[in-house]
Amino acid sequence: MAKVFTSNGTWNNGVFIIRIAVAFYIFRHSLELFDIHILIKFLTEINFPFPVFSGYAAKIIEFAGSILLAVGLFTKFITPLLITIMVGVIYTMSQGDIFNGELPFLFALHFALFFFIGPGKWSLDYLLFDKGNNKKL
Repeated sequence: MAKVFTSNGTWNNGVFIIRIAVAFYIFRHSLELFDIHILIKFLTEINFPFPVFSGYAAKIIEFAGSILLAVGLFTKFITPLLITIMVGVIYTMSQGDIFNGELPFLFALHFALFFFIGPGKWSLDYLLFDKGNNKKL
């Protein structure tokens, strides 16, 4: 009963499954990089600043960020960039309304979660930077 009524999670490595799923879904969205003309046209039509640069930057960050997130590398560096992209998506696609842009808002919340709690033990960040520090995750 003590295990049910506690603030501790049931499986500390469960963040791995969530991280992989989020990385997979953001990767799917990043594939628009290879057919980016529609995004650039949209950004141009709404008078978004630097539409070509902004479009490519967003999709490259999504693409690289999804791969880095999947392997759990440089998590605290890439997640703020991904959050920024999601805020941009909410701003452009939903006129800043998080209720109409709930999918990018949920992505941003997941990225914030990974920023605050880290990628977990099953990550390259842990293997490369934390394993020798004997940190408890």
